[in-house]
Amino acid sequence: MKDIFCLTGGVLGTNTYIVPLANNECFVVDPAVDAERIAEKIASAGLRLTAILLTHGHYDHMESLQELSLLYPQAKIAIHSEDAKSLGKDALLRHYAEFASTGLVQLYAAFQGDFEKKPHLPEADFFLKEGEVFENEWLVLHTPGHTRGCVCLYNEKKKQLLSGDTLFYMGWGRTDLEGGDQRALQTSLKRLFDLPSETKVFPGHEQYGFSLAETNASVTRGFLTI
Repeated sequence: MKDIFCLTGGVLGTNTYIVPLANNECFVVDPAVDAERIAEKIASAGLRLTAILLTHGHYDHMESLQELSLLYPQAKIAIHSEDAKSLGKDALLRHYAEFASTGLVQLYAAFQGDFEKKPHLPEADFFLKEGEVFENEWLVLHTPGHTRGCVCLYNEKKKQLLSGDTLFYMGWGRTDLEGGDQRALQTSLKRLFDLPSETKVFPGHEQYGFSLAETNASVTRGFLTI
């Protein structure tokens, strides 16, 4: 079976992952890069897209969701129920208000064109639930802290972790946006560090493919001891 593909792009340099499954199927995690670029990679790898999974509800992790869902209408969309309001009718307006409230002008100014063109996003077809195993391979871990509905996906056989914005290389997700909770994130990170230290991590931004062992000490010193 092919390995995980990573495409990086979008306003905040988000990592979009194409994850191969059995029978040449695949799912996409956090569609942020151009939908056509994702489609080209799927086609060149000889894969069929069956699902689009969102690690959490921030817009920089779903910038191309609408376009990708139009290219692949058969692909089911999933998110944790705690972040479900990030999808559906007028979802882009809610995202716009959230980023505007942060004072990060460069973010919501860059997003404004999208909000004006497409105020709605597709609804979720199903929800990612703690303890469930997606496609008999990927365990869903509810890891709140960055948002209430953050999830990670863990493949025990391959020792791979799709960590979204919960865990980065030598860092972690911010907790000062709506739904953020520092104590909850600390609990979530401790849970991740209970996984095998050789587990390879594929986060929502920046470097990917590092091991839990490589980042454990830095995160423990910088955040878990607060």
